[in-house]
Amino acid sequence: MNLPVMSGQLLFLASALGAVNGILLALYLFSRPAAGLSNYMLGGLLLAIGFRTLKSTFYYFNADLAIGFIQFGLAACLLIGPLTFLYVDYQLAEIKNTPVARKWYRHFLLPLLLIGIAVFFPYSRQSENWYYAICCMHLYWFAYLVCAGKKLWRSRAVLFSEEGKVSRQAILLLGVYFSSFLILAAYVSTPFTSYIVGALSFTFTVHVSILTYILKDEHQHKETKKYQNRRLSPQDAAALLSALSEQMCQHNLYLNPGLSLALLAKKVGHLPTTVSQVINDNLQKSFNLYINEFRIEHARRLLIDEAHLTMELVAERSGFNSNSTFFAAFKKIAGQTPASYRAAHAAGAVVLSKSGA
Repeated sequence: MNLPVMSGQLLFLASALGAVNGILLALYLFSRPAAGLSNYMLGGLLLAIGFRTLKSTFYYFNADLAIGFIQFGLAACLLIGPLTFLYVDYQLAEIKNTPVARKWYRHFLLPLLLIGIAVFFPYSRQSENWYYAICCMHLYWFAYLVCAGKKLWRSRAVLFSEEGKVSRQAILLLGVYFSSFLILAAYVSTPFTSYIVGALSFTFTVHVSILTYILKDEHQHKETKKYQNRRLSPQDAAALLSALSEQMCQHNLYLNPGLSLALLAKKVGHLPTTVSQVINDNLQKSFNLYINEFRIEHARRLLIDEAHLTMELVAERSGFNSNSTFFAAFKKIAGQTPASYRAAHAAGAVVLSKSGA
């Protein structure tokens, strides 16, 4: 067997394995017990790119055999942009602990409509016209990447800690986003490189990101299981609560919108599981409620002392990274909306001034 033939076979094997492994990884994500919307979107993204890569692989090595399969791969291309955006959106919401919009299906209405219309204009008979359609698909994909990029930029304070470190979730998030960007760039640049570059870029970028995440996830699960039965003594628990109070009251750590359980645990020198356990057992609160109570108390002071501030500024200066989270937390803890709280205090101040007069 000569060297060019062997190289071609190895190239085909690497590309095809990349597509198949992507589909298997998608099935793994769908089957996880705690799979959330971000996992489903990532699984859908892997399926779409996997089929797109599979089409590219067969087309590169046998264009005549794959002519009927081309349109199937191009249809998957329409879904990659929306799925990348939705994955970024939902993963950011999980990192920030903020509510997510459930109307994700709206992003698929246009692609599915176009896929349905394309059935009547098959690639096998309209290949010249499909050239312009493919350019539009790539622009559509790019537009969604731009929107996702804006969300990532606005959330950079949450993704990176004060020490410049990146969390496990952020590594996966950024890896998947830039992988989608790289794959698009590879397909757009095929006139100057090779058609198979997109398939290979998928194999070596998405897989590295996701496998890194899975391995770290398993390691974290083992560490959590190792320490979950180790409870602090009452004296040590009291000392830890005192240290937490110091971080909150003296250092105002709650004003950091990127504050996480891991960061707080690092500040007090304990494991995240230990900090969470002490808060739950001794204060009967979750970590989010514990932090939000400090933030809402700070917001109450701002609403009264700085009446000129808008609700958005009050939320931002109190450590919240979204208005919806601020309003929901305020209503839950204070029992009323921020606006009604400010109005009630203003009315009370007017009554006191009149009675004094």
